[in-house]
Amino acid sequence: MDEHARSVGVRRNPPRLKRPERRTQIIDATLRLVAAHGVQGTTTARIAAAVGLSEPALYRHFANRKEMLLAALEVVFDRVLGAVTVSQEGNALERLRGIGQHHTETLSSDEPWFVSPLFDFVVAPEQEGLRERVRTLSLRTAGAVASIIEDGKIEGSVRPNVDAQRMALRVMAFFWSEDVAYLMGIPEFVTTGLSTETLEGVLAEIASV
Repeated sequence: MDEHARSVGVRRNPPRLKRPERRTQIIDATLRLVAAHGVQGTTTARIAAAVGLSEPALYRHFANRKEMLLAALEVVFDRVLGAVTVSQEGNALERLRGIGQHHTETLSSDEPWFVSPLFDFVVAPEQEGLRERVRTLSLRTAGAVASIIEDGKIEGSVRPNVDAQRMALRVMAFFWSEDVAYLMGIPEFVTTGLSTETLEGVLAEIASV
């Protein structure tokens, strides 16, 4: 480095990220690109450009493009599952209502980050090899909701004869309906309270009193 560059603190090469940090950077870039260009448009060339690496350098961190897409898909569902399991306050019905309110409020924010990439993964061509993982992660999320309903049976807020798995899928249908309304540009379904009425109907059906 010449004296002038040293004197003004210029670095010719940016600091290298550690391997876990680079993997996270690649995953985040992949997720943003899926939201912007869809799964098919998320090429390794675009991912590499987004993180400032060559395409061959990507493969030091992931075996192939599919692994990058699967890692990004996992991030989406990890955050969704986190939203489902974070609240432990109140009885089961209150927890489910709170999760629904959180989802509604997220959709009402300026940038609901998860909706577009989630559905891009859902509708990705079968040859991308993502659908089975989407199914597995969706059922895992539904299982977390079913666990809350089972807690409700134990505490007495939910009727003991309720089929928790079936009702969990109905709660999930509330989430999906809000997501689709957002994607279709019909916010009225959410803002007028119609979607909330759907969830409240399910909660009333399973309530013990």
